[in-house]
Order: sequence, then structure tokens, then C-alpha cells
Amino acid sequence: MKKTVLWLILILIASTAVCSAAVNRDDFAINGIQLLEDQRTDIIIKFGHSKKEITDDNRKPPMTYLIYPGIRFGTANTTKQIVYMQIDTSEYQTKRGITVGGTNYKVIQEYGEPERQTIKGHRYYIYHLESDPQCRLIFDMSQGYVSRIIFSRLTDIP
Repeated sequence: MKKTVLWLILILIASTAVCSAAVNRDDFAINGIQLLEDQRTDIIIKFGHSKKEITDDNRKPPMTYLIYPGIRFGTANTTKQIVYMQIDTSEYQTKRGITVGGTNYKVIQEYGEPERQTIKGHRYYIYHLESDPQCRLIFDMSQGYVSRIIFSRLTDIP
């Protein structure tokens, strides 16, 4: 009887930990720049003018990428809203302390069990914002550790 109660308590604690680890709107920010909340001008104020800009007219909506060392931002050309952020260096971290080079254990500990996808040979851990499932926090785990962190609200990616 005591073992059954103990197992029940452990299961409840574990399920609570996973539920409380769900992503929220605040998880979609890097260095004070928030996905969908901030605009191109906010990036320039925070990071300065980018050394490289790429415009992609093939996307729907068309986008401009502002590229900085280790981080890139994608803004929708129509609204100037930030709809994409990508981190490629351990210089930046998520709100919960995950950096490039982080372990899969740490990601799952902080964010809960992910949706796992393999696309073109890359393994991804994907977390969706419950109130807006197209808002995704994506960890590229292809190297066996976090090799890239992506915050996205793009509708034309899987």
C-alpha cells in the first residue's frame, strides 16, 4: 500500500513538472527582443545596424534578415514585425538558460518533453505556444547537443 501511494505521488509530481514547463510568451525573447512584440527598429536600437541584410521575396510574407555575429532576426517586410530569430552561438541564451552547446537533458528539464521531428537529417526538439501553435521554439539537436536555437512564427515551414 505504501509503495502504491509513493508511486502515485511520484507520478503526480512528474506530470506537474512537465505541465509547468510549457512554453509561454516570455520564452520567445532574446536579449530583450521579443518575437512578434518588437520590430526592426527595436533590433537596431539594441544591436546596432547589421553588417549584413538579406531580403527573401520568395517567402510569404516576404522577409528581411538582419544578420549579426551568432544571431539573426527575420522581419516581415509588410509589418516590420520580428517573426524569426536564430541563435548560433553560446553567447546568447534562452530565458530559461539554454545555450548552444546545451544538453538534451537540460532542454527537457527546462521545457518538458518536446515534439521530436527529423527533417532532412536534422533532429529537432519543438515546443509550441499553446495560445498560438505557429509560434515555435525549436532546438536543433542534430549534433547530440543544442547546435542552434530558433524562435519562429513563420507559417510556411513544417
